[in-house]
Amino acid sequence: MKTVKVGLLCLALLMSVVFAGPLSAKAGFSASPDVGGRFLDIHTFLFKIAARNGWSLIVSSDVNSPVREVVGATVEDALTNYLETTRFRWRLFENCLYVANEADLEQFFQNLPQLEMTMPKGPSPANFNGNFMRIDIEMLCNILRSISGFEIRSSNDLQYSVMMRAKEMTWQRVLLAVVYLNRFRLDRTDFSITIFPAGS
Repeated sequence: MKTVKVGLLCLALLMSVVFAGPLSAKAGFSASPDVGGRFLDIHTFLFKIAARNGWSLIVSSDVNSPVREVVGATVEDALTNYLETTRFRWRLFENCLYVANEADLEQFFQNLPQLEMTMPKGPSPANFNGNFMRIDIEMLCNILRSISGFEIRSSNDLQYSVMMRAKEMTWQRVLLAVVYLNRFRLDRTDFSITIFPAGS
């Protein structure tokens, strides 16, 4: 009888850990990748992994993949295995999961400190929160403009949408990630920021 009680107590403790809510970034990284489906498309897989672990998520509009099997004992393994045969890679940085073309991802993080130094700060720090399976760049610019108080707009010929999940991210980081991971061009003046397609 004592053994049964101890077993039930251990089970209860285990369940409280499993269902306690979002894990820390480090814990989530080594947690099971099971998000309720064995075969998933890349967007569903990424969105569910980020949501379960309380991460932000920014995904290049280029990222796509046929439905694949989620294979791996941890989130780290599963992400690596899922993207292994594609040209896309991932990086978890400051509680945000970034997924994009490997070269774009590498270049973005190499230049991020310098890029952030060139961005306007605004009258006060402003963080962005939102979940979007798909959001048009024009709509995203409108939201960032209202948060930052700074004139942010997209050119008329920039007809793109991106998948993202932002949790207490600075508007500057969100904007830079979307621009540079999608190979857009960003023009800054003292009064405004405009996003253009690459090469325009």
